[in-house]
Amino acid sequence: MIANILQKGLKNNPQKVAIYYYDKEYTYQQLESLVVQLAAGFRQKLQLTQGDVVAIQSTNTIEMVISILACWRIGVTVTPMNPALKPNEISYQLNHSKAKCYIYQGHCAGKAQEAVKQVSHPIHQIIYDGDASNTVISFQSLYLEQVTVKENIPEDTLAVIIYTSGTTGKPKGVMLTHQNAASMCQMLIEHLDLNENDRSYMILPLFHVNSIHFTLSVPLLIGGSVVLRHRFNTDDMLENIHRYKPTYLVAVPTVYNLLADLPEEVINSYDLSSIKFASCGGAPLSLSEIRKFESKYPFQIIEAWGLSEAGCVSTKNPLHGKKKVGSIGVPLAGQEVVVVNEQGKEIPAFEKGELIVKGNNVMAGYLNNLEETSKTLKDGWLYTGDIGYQDDEGYFYIVDRKKDVIIRGGINIYPKEVEGVLYQIPEVREAAVVGIYDQKYGEEVLAYVSFRKASNMDEDDIIRYCKEKLANYKCPKKIVILDSLPKNSVGKISKVTLKSQGNYTVER
Repeated sequence: MIANILQKGLKNNPQKVAIYYYDKEYTYQQLESLVVQLAAGFRQKLQLTQGDVVAIQSTNTIEMVISILACWRIGVTVTPMNPALKPNEISYQLNHSKAKCYIYQGHCAGKAQEAVKQVSHPIHQIIYDGDASNTVISFQSLYLEQVTVKENIPEDTLAVIIYTSGTTGKPKGVMLTHQNAASMCQMLIEHLDLNENDRSYMILPLFHVNSIHFTLSVPLLIGGSVVLRHRFNTDDMLENIHRYKPTYLVAVPTVYNLLADLPEEVINSYDLSSIKFASCGGAPLSLSEIRKFESKYPFQIIEAWGLSEAGCVSTKNPLHGKKKVGSIGVPLAGQEVVVVNEQGKEIPAFEKGELIVKGNNVMAGYLNNLEETSKTLKDGWLYTGDIGYQDDEGYFYIVDRKKDVIIRGGINIYPKEVEGVLYQIPEVREAAVVGIYDQKYGEEVLAYVSFRKASNMDEDDIIRYCKEKLANYKCPKKIVILDSLPKNSVGKISKVTLKSQGNYTVER
């Protein structure tokens, strides 16, 4: 179904606009033609076949959309990359995924070409919005005149590999199959009663599985439309809603808080009545934040919960029916969600435990990582690491994160990865990274360190070092230097103690 994602739109109305991309419009017929031509180029010029992997590093562009759909058409797997990644992070993903082709936007060219030097296998480099060379192929040159591209794609073929970190600190490749993707999309379509008249507004990045499934794939599968934007922009978002009439949008708390801060006279100057609902993902909104937003806007925020390993959404408040503010809602049809204790036994309502998920949306596993896969997938159940409870009406609530993930503006940052970089500094003896509250992004990165001996390094030196190794959004915004870090009874650094020691804020 994902391989032929444009089928319904082509059948119902091939001249309907599928993608609104700034001043350009792409009908289903035009989009299909471009997808077929690029798929043919992938196959004939690059010799890509089913099971091969293509890495894409880009902002939200029409080229990225066409690339994703062309890969799926011929059974090639996509692994998207955050454009903010640094060369060592890029080369890790290229090596680990064994990508045979690396497509990148021109502004990424410098670090992309530096990263490729560290790749241990042959890889095609493809560039758009930039200059080709003897070693870098022009994206436009890949299009081949082709009437059709037909392949039988088994449902267990990998559609995407999403890289997400965990307790080991090194990013893990979440393997999502064509069946996982199709199941996730169908669950969202049914839960939200979506149809060909719906139109998404895409501002979250396409390196995030939420955008790939919820705001790109879902509308295209049902013959709807997508309003594609490079990124969120407070200045033009309301104007674009007024102009393009999307029916839903998906964003993170930072976006909703910035929109809620706009003056009411600005909000009321636009017609926003086309929006049926807004979905919040990446991190929870507080009750006060939801109430502030909904008091100013003519549509509701529907809270949800999910993770990359389960396709993107597992529970969501109903669009029609009882909505409980503060709850992550009820399981989507086709998924089972239960709360279990440390022994993996289901526990009664209102008792806190770990949320586990089962369904056709659940990942195939972590790429080349049987150990982590076996810890996370047990007897068909996905152990999420999130702590919560269920009430007596079947609504779920998250109360804590078992893993110490920092969620900054809806993007996950993993302390172990940042700590690994801090430990590369010779003078650093101990390091611990935690999240601190930030009004703009929800959370920011705070690092505690101690030195092996007296050192002339200061906070700025450490932050500068991190910026050479990590994407800027992952870098600590504040460093606290201590003589030693507190330990628990078994000698491990106590992050609980660190979090309680100071009320630090980030200066802007």
